[in-house]
Amino acid sequence: FIGGAWHCVDYTYTAASLQATLTSPAPNSTLTGSSVTFTWSAGTGFTEYDLFLGSNGPGSDNLYRSGYITAKSVNVTGLPVNGERIYARLYWYISGAWRYLDYTYKAE
Repeated sequence: FIGGAWHCVDYTYTAASLQATLTSPAPNSTLTGSSVTFTWSAGTGFTEYDLFLGSNGPGSDNLYRSGYITAKSVNVTGLPVNGERIYARLYWYISGAWRYLDYTYKAE
């Protein structure tokens, strides 16, 4: 209230993302060989990750499991090169809960 009138200032905020996202290789792409580095992005407050790779459907880990890690990338070796579908599930821990997203790739 200034000079007998109310004045205001508006602000816009962007909420922090509660999601980690696999960025490389690009989701739905064909993997390039049997050794691939998987990289993801995440905002602040994320404390742990766990990456599953499998060929037995979403959530399978018959090809690879990172275990609980704090890094935002892993190099995976020994992946198949037979053209089959590979399922990736990236788990992340934030605000006291585990969350995940599923991705698919095609083996070279």
